[in-house]
Amino acid sequence: MSDLDSAAPVRPEPPTVYRWVVLVVISLAMFANYYFYDSIAPIADILKSDLGFSDENIGSLYSFYSIAADIVLLIGGVIIDRFGTAKSTILFAAICTVAGILNAVSSDLTVMLVARFLLGIGSEPLIVAITTALAKWFKGKELSFAFGLNLTIARLGSVGADWSPTWFRGAYETWRGPLLVALVFGFVSFIGAAVYWILEARTVGRYKIGEAEETEAATPK
Repeated sequence: MSDLDSAAPVRPEPPTVYRWVVLVVISLAMFANYYFYDSIAPIADILKSDLGFSDENIGSLYSFYSIAADIVLLIGGVIIDRFGTAKSTILFAAICTVAGILNAVSSDLTVMLVARFLLGIGSEPLIVAITTALAKWFKGKELSFAFGLNLTIARLGSVGADWSPTWFRGAYETWRGPLLVALVFGFVSFIGAAVYWILEARTVGRYKIGEAEETEAATPK
C-alpha cells in the first residue's frame, strides 16, 4: 500500500438515523409518484360525463404513459449512471411535476395525453433512481427490508388514489379538482427529491455511502 493510500482518511458509515431519514424522504417521493399515476382511475366516469371522453380515450391515457416508459427506461438508466442518483431523482421528479401541471390545466385530450406521456418519461426512471439510491445507503440484511419498506410506502400512494373520492370528496365535484390534488402530490414528489439531493450532498467528504458514490465522484460535472 502506498503512503498516499495509507494517509487517506477513512470515512465512517452514515448514522443509522440519517440513513432511515433518507429512506423516508425518497419513499415519500415514490408515494406521490404512485398516487399521481393512479389518479386517473377514480375520475374516469367524471371525464366521460364532464368532458365527453370515451373508454378508448381513458385507455389511451394509460397507453401513452406505458409507451413513454418503454422508450425511456434504458435511457433513464444511462442518465442515472452518468449524473448520479441525486441529480437524476430531482430531474425525473421535476418532469413528473410538469406533467401534473399540464394534466390539471387543460381539458383537451391531446394535452392530457402529452401530460401522461411526460409522466411516463419521468415516473419510471424516478423509480429506478430511487431504487439505485437505496442500494447506496443500505447493505446486507438491511437492504431487503429497505426495499420492502420503500415499496410498501409507494404502494400506499396507489391506495391513497383509489380512496381519494372518500378523502377528498369535495374535490370530486369537477374533473379538475382531483387532478389538482394529484398535482399537489407531484410537488410532494419534487420536494422529496430535492430534500434527498440536500441530504446526499451533505455526506460528501463526511460519510461513505457505497461504491456507487466513487463512480459518481469521478463523473465530470
